[in-house]
Amino acid sequence: MAMQRVEVADVTDAESARAYIDQTVLATFCRVLAQSRLPSVEVMRMLASALGATYREVVGAHLDGQCPCGWRPLPAKDIEALHASLADAAGPKQPDDLNTMVIAGRA
Repeated sequence: MAMQRVEVADVTDAESARAYIDQTVLATFCRVLAQSRLPSVEVMRMLASALGATYREVVGAHLDGQCPCGWRPLPAKDIEALHASLADAAGPKQPDDLNTMVIAGRA
């Protein structure tokens, strides 16, 4: 089942933001992979590096406390959370509900 395309104008909450970011990252990955002919894992490393650089840039904009959003970076905790998110997203997924589970037998 193909995911419905989300445009940036459709981003109104966390779910639509996640869908937009997911499709944008996947499209970027596929374009770079096709153009560069680099190994998949190398392109994924580049994506991870880009995320780290984005984090560093955003932290830099928040260190002086002038951003009205109120976020205060905690690099050690933030990076640990980013590591955990990557590990969780990259690992095998368990079925979320009974409708998606494979029947294992009879009760």
